[in-house]
Amino acid sequence: MLSSHSSQNCFSCRDSWGSLPGDLLLKSTDLLNLNFDEGRKLRSINAHWRKTIPSFREGGFKEERPWLLYRERGSGQARFYDPVRERVHNRRQDQNLEGARFLGSTLGWVVMSDSMDVNLRGDHQTFLYNPFTSERYELPPLTIGNPYVKGMLRYGVLTGDPREDNTYAYLLIDNVHILNRLHPRLHSKIYYVARTNGAWAKNWSVTSIPIPLTRMRFIKFISPSSEKISVLLFPDPRPDRYDFTFQTQHWNSEIQENDPIEWNPFHDQSLNQVKDRLQLSPQSPTTLAFIGTKTDRERVHNYNTGVLAGSVSYIDGVWLEVRA
Repeated sequence: MLSSHSSQNCFSCRDSWGSLPGDLLLKSTDLLNLNFDEGRKLRSINAHWRKTIPSFREGGFKEERPWLLYRERGSGQARFYDPVRERVHNRRQDQNLEGARFLGSTLGWVVMSDSMDVNLRGDHQTFLYNPFTSERYELPPLTIGNPYVKGMLRYGVLTGDPREDNTYAYLLIDNVHILNRLHPRLHSKIYYVARTNGAWAKNWSVTSIPIPLTRMRFIKFISPSSEKISVLLFPDPRPDRYDFTFQTQHWNSEIQENDPIEWNPFHDQSLNQVKDRLQLSPQSPTTLAFIGTKTDRERVHNYNTGVLAGSVSYIDGVWLEVRA
């Protein structure tokens, strides 16, 4: 790991280190176990280092585990938390994050709503953003189409790389049917759209989730793959998993007692301990809400703690793979 002390020494010796042979330079950086942020700084030392050290887009500095992207809710000023090296990295002000809401992530891409509004709406605009490369892609507008039905976006995931065909984007929305205002009907649906022939389809398809509404607020994770999307509920009273298969367009459910690839970076830690790891004030925030993610090797579950109702200070975030 490249400590702050060794970083200062390294950058203060540019003249003596700047002309290191390429093979020696690569061996040295391998031993340092650089992360994404440290590698980017080393590549900026001079043209020789920039040419020799692989860039992030070229496959350099791959991380073993996801990082946490977090900020004061709605702010464009965010941080990265590296759980392997226990380091926090500040980011520049990012207009793509400002006023937008995290919905989930897949393969380093964050699915976001362009609005922080959590009130029921008939129209929704979402986009995909890679905070490591600053790439952004707009998803098609979603209009529910029924004047008596409004919805609130809760989660969003992808089934693959959004730059490749046959990738689906999925949005989980809680809908309210307000034809009868005294007895509104609540139901959760998944809207999905495919990327084919280099572009996203214009219209979203929809499927209802066969999960009792009393349990829909206890979502532990939403896990996508190329064949299906899975929704796992917290064990209350039991850990049910619901799978929607693309080919059959059907839902199946089963009890999942254990998650073999579960990883909980804040296991058995108090709110103040988590704040300390993230370099947050012990007095505020009063609420932490982080959306999990799934990689090829592990699954990070959703994390919510603190005063969830009426919180005056709110940090939200999303776990994501460090990928270009």
